[in-house]
Amino acid sequence: MALYLLKPVLWNTQNYIAPSGVRAAPKSFPGQYGFGHEEWNNSPRLSFAEGGQRYRAFHTENIRNAPVHEHAGQTFVFMMASHDGVQQLVGIAGHAQYLGHSQDDKERARLTKLLKLDGLGKDAWAQPLVQKRFKGKEASFRKVWDKDISWIPNWICPEEFYWWLDEPVTIQGQKITGKKALPMMFSGYMPVELSSAEVIMSMIPSDKRGPAWDRLIDAMRIAPTEPIPPEAIGHGSGKSTTRLSLAQARIGQGKYRQDLLQKWGHACAVTGLTSSSVLRASHVKPWKTSNDAERLDPENGLLLSANLDALFDVGLISFADDGQMLIAEELDAAERERLGLPGELRTQPAPALKRYLQHHREQLFAKYSSAP
Repeated sequence: MALYLLKPVLWNTQNYIAPSGVRAAPKSFPGQYGFGHEEWNNSPRLSFAEGGQRYRAFHTENIRNAPVHEHAGQTFVFMMASHDGVQQLVGIAGHAQYLGHSQDDKERARLTKLLKLDGLGKDAWAQPLVQKRFKGKEASFRKVWDKDISWIPNWICPEEFYWWLDEPVTIQGQKITGKKALPMMFSGYMPVELSSAEVIMSMIPSDKRGPAWDRLIDAMRIAPTEPIPPEAIGHGSGKSTTRLSLAQARIGQGKYRQDLLQKWGHACAVTGLTSSSVLRASHVKPWKTSNDAERLDPENGLLLSANLDALFDVGLISFADDGQMLIAEELDAAERERLGLPGELRTQPAPALKRYLQHHREQLFAKYSSAP
């Protein structure tokens, strides 16, 4: 199930590469210390690779009681900044996982070390406003910096679903939520429905859209309507990148889906249908009987239109080693005609896919048919 959050961040005049000295409310973290941890959200220093995939770490202030655990890997964060009487969208993170709870302390510390974020302290101390807030005492600044540095990576998401806009886009709260103003306090946030998220995406001018816009809007529209099972997330255990990859693969999204889209030419493996909103990344060997490597293996997947995915998922159809469709006897001639069956895979299965298809035939299809 997807969660769409509008989240205020500190305004920055250096495109979020380093602190820019913008003054904030006195009681906020940036107001007290002269910088905000989100001011590196567009820095290449927060990009990293792990397990053969690329990820992006980023920061927002606390999201308090937002239901992020059951939406891990399915949270879309719209980061917006208020300044000079306007509110502007500055960045979007899709398929994000929040790491701001106590059980994530060790993982944030691991990412901080991996990304070598201590070096960012030089950027902060170089800012005159920071020096002013600490009265020129770098030792005092270092105490605060060392204490809070691990809060910088309190979110991660796949890099291909992280989009920092080249130019901020002014957004109108009235069109999004019916209210004139959107949240402005860094500690606040606002959950919205998919329809409102799509309105925000539509506010981005056409000439500023590109592959990142396409990936994000596609991911929003195909997001599942049910929460992710807890066993697919593993709260607070293991690397966050592994948990995120598994959560996405469980629901056929993220890198797993992107791999299948590429493999099958962005079209259904049987019909050639190219409407991404109805294409599903389906596991061949079921999730519950696969190990973690098999769950992430694109060879253990088919890109199918929604109706074929539903039939394949329960075993009413399968595929032979030559790609020909096998149909369970439970589907009579009239139903087959209505469904446009039979069909066949558009390309011959590779050896690895054949092994998974054999498992599907023996464990799922066999329940409905005596066919091999």
